[in-house]
Order: sequence, then structure tokens, then C-alpha cells
Amino acid sequence: MKLQKELRLKQPLASVNHEALLSLVRTSSLMQKLSDRFFSLFGLTDVQFNILMILKEHRTEGLSQQKLSEHLIVTKSNVVGLIDRLERSGYVTREAHPSDRRFNQIVLTRKGEKLEARIENRYFKEVDKMMNVLATSEKKAVIRAMERIRDYIGNNGA
Repeated sequence: MKLQKELRLKQPLASVNHEALLSLVRTSSLMQKLSDRFFSLFGLTDVQFNILMILKEHRTEGLSQQKLSEHLIVTKSNVVGLIDRLERSGYVTREAHPSDRRFNQIVLTRKGEKLEARIENRYFKEVDKMMNVLATSEKKAVIRAMERIRDYIGNNGA
């Protein structure tokens, strides 16, 4: 559907730059809503699932909260609260760092591993269903375009 119709605008957007930006924002918002619905089935948020996937990758050694926050794809301001909630649910645990008592390592528990495994296949099937509406060349073009925008933002103070 055309963005103008979706947003119920009376007139076309004045600039292709503005339309492209609004299209990104609108699509991101719709994807977030879809993600929220999916992860709510498991009592998680997308960020909590991201943490479980990261910890799965670092299963043997765990990660400090700082290192974990560096891996996240969203803002890092609430990592402590996210970890607290995951720990209360029994999905992660804080363990003393082996060589530096000032830090804790965040480690995926067996219960967390089971939940991550239960969600992962369904998650990637949903991702494939959504992204397969694009041809491979279109996906690669989206990836390149988003990289260029992130590079611009990164080089201009964000």
C-alpha cells in the first residue's frame, strides 16, 4: 500500500527524502508491533529474546553486563532491568567473574536455554515468511541502504 494512503494524507509528500524516511519509520513501527505480538506468546520482549540468543552464543563463559550491552541492537540504558527480569524468571543467572570480583558474568540457565531453543525455530520461520516477500537482490539492496544510513548517523554524532 502506498504510504500516502496508509497515513491518510490528503496530498502527496513534498519530498522523496521525507517519504523514504517516513516509510522506514512506519515499517519499523509495524515490525515492532508484529514482534511484540510474537514474543508476548512466550512472556518475553524482543530485547529479552535478543539477550537469550547472545548468551547462547557465549554459553561457556557468559558475559559481563557491559559486554552484553555492547551486543544489543537497541538502546542499552535498561540492561540491568532486563537482566533482573530474566533472572527472576529463572532464564539467566549472575555469577562472580572468575578473575575480577567487581563484575558479574551473566549466564544462560538450562531453563533459559530450553526457552531460547523453543522460540528460535518459530522466530526464524516468521522472519523468513516476512522477508521472503522480497527478492534476494532487494534484501541485499535494503541491507546496503541501511548500512549507508547507519554509517552516516555514526559519522555525524549519534
